[in-house]
Amino acid sequence: MTDREERDLAARIATNSDVFDFDRALVLVRRRPADAEELVRMDEEMEQREKQRARGRERRRRALIEDFF
Repeated sequence: MTDREERDLAARIATNSDVFDFDRALVLVRRRPADAEELVRMDEEMEQREKQRARGRERRRRALIEDFF
């Protein structure tokens, strides 16, 4: 992995984390790149699930409004 790729991955981890700042994320990326990539994948999956839940809530809300009126 190039230095730029490591920095980009560290920035992605630090952006979505309450635990990792950029420097700490960069250490993780350099020492355990597979774990760092897994963290990013998990964040992306969690974000997708949250979007799906939000869409489901919105559909249920609209259906409730349509049924009520």
